Amino acid sequence: MILREHSNDSMTTSEPVQVEEFEAAFRQVSRSAFLLARQLGRGTDEALDIVQEAALRGWRHRATRRGDFRPWFLAIVYRQARNRTPNWLPLPGGWDRPGPDAVESAIDPELLNALRDLPSRQRAALWLRYVDDLAIADVARVMRCTETAAKQLLFRGREALRRHLISRSMEDPK
Repeated sequence: MILREHSNDSMTTSEPVQVEEFEAAFRQVSRSAFLLARQLGRGTDEALDIVQEAALRGWRHRATRRGDFRPWFLAIVYRQARNRTPNWLPLPGGWDRPGPDAVESAIDPELLNALRDLPSRQRAALWLRYVDDLAIADVARVMRCTETAAKQLLFRGREALRRHLISRSMEDPK
């Protein structure tokens, strides 16, 4: 645990409560943050790096947080995952990073395949709303759009999933 002390002329105070609260909140949201980064097309190692970088940024900017920790932190992860990875690090030939398919999931594989075919913003909106169970207002805050835009992304994503799954069921009569 990190303990910071601030000294004034007349008294010394410590704030371990703030550190413990941040750590506890981070532990609760870290898996969701990792899975969000994975759903946005990042590899396992890259998603872990994104969550770690988001934790550092979150800690540095914790005083700016308004409202619940979960949507605030997921917004940081979302922005980090949407940014392009710098190309300054050359990778050795034959380097093959596992894709989002490599993550074990309890979600129906057919549904996951249909999700992967969606545009990334629709996929992220659906993931935040139905997997992370965020309210539409929080989805909008994470994705930095209006609630109306978030609702539209959710609607279009659901419709695209419905069309895809219906067409699959018509192709595979059992």
